[in-house]
Amino acid sequence: MRTLNLLRQWGKKILSDNKNSHLLRIEISGDNLLHNIKEFRDKFPDKKLAAVLKSNAYGHGLREMAIFLDKNPDISFFVVDSFMEAKLLRDIGIKKELIILGHVLEPLFGQLKRMKNKILSINSLKQAEIFSQKIDFPLRVHIKIDTGMRRHGVALDELNKTIDVLQSNKNIKIEGLLTHLADADNANSDDFTLRQLEVWQKALKIYKSYFQDGIFHFSATTGTSYLDKAESNLIRMGAALYGFDVTRDKKLNLKPILSWKAKVVNLKELKSGEAISYNCIFKADHDMRVALVPCGYFEGVPKSSSNKGYMYYKDQPLKILGKVCMNLTALDVSNIDINLEDEVEVFSNVPQHLNSIENYAKICETSIHDVLAQLAPTIKRIINH
Repeated sequence: MRTLNLLRQWGKKILSDNKNSHLLRIEISGDNLLHNIKEFRDKFPDKKLAAVLKSNAYGHGLREMAIFLDKNPDISFFVVDSFMEAKLLRDIGIKKELIILGHVLEPLFGQLKRMKNKILSINSLKQAEIFSQKIDFPLRVHIKIDTGMRRHGVALDELNKTIDVLQSNKNIKIEGLLTHLADADNANSDDFTLRQLEVWQKALKIYKSYFQDGIFHFSATTGTSYLDKAESNLIRMGAALYGFDVTRDKKLNLKPILSWKAKVVNLKELKSGEAISYNCIFKADHDMRVALVPCGYFEGVPKSSSNKGYMYYKDQPLKILGKVCMNLTALDVSNIDINLEDEVEVFSNVPQHLNSIENYAKICETSIHDVLAQLAPTIKRIINH
């Protein structure tokens, strides 16, 4: 058994250390990442910054991103969604303060007690009541206000009671407020967002009747367009961290950080009149050469990019042929000198390229968040710096 474990560790080390051992590889530009943080640091010098690493760091790799940013002095907090994400970070030695946005189940309170430097979001009066009854260890919290999103959040008329309930437990320390804006990226109207911020300001007034100071955050990336409309002292950098300006006014100078590489695993000749992949939705009208790459909709190639999307070989775009499969995608390489195990670029960090995240989102009629969140966590990720 000991020998078997050693072999497993040895094999894992080989795969971890040698990028050529991977059929698929996601590369993160550390330089672009630091550029995006500096852009926010320079534009919003009076705000603390939190790096949003939930959902596997928007597909970029929770572990890799956290290790790279853990000692960055410009980042005050890491934001995660779940206790399990927070635990993963602590288990690999991450020291940065964590804000956990999602619900934490009561059976996890014992493990929560042992976790250092964490802040929980209180998302309802009922949750506050459970915490006030069950928490027997020091716990810092931010109260989330439902200003109009109608998901998580305490209603404004329940804020006083929520604070009173939490304060009844001397172990719980209330350190701030947060909310989330539902329509801040809408370029055509800001009425709804301004109404949300009116509720936010009323919540702050109630909070300040109890406490002298705190951490106040309503702004994710889209909310930065409204920082002059309401009080806050922290920005949650989500899409912007990864290089995407999703604001309504598009004034941020950001650089996408992710590119995705795949090795060619098969080359085939497709005769005129032959079809390829499921349901025969592509039929060749001339003789063609086809390359197969080992990634499909399981790995994160959108199925809706079938017959529409592109990948690149060097500077040459390669059209996706037929349906994207679960683990394979076919590409037109008819006029390309390409060989088995050569590398193509699945996603590019160059916005103008046909295989950029932005362009995939457009042709698939979805958001960049949706495209990124589908990237399989099993793909090797490397941060270059």
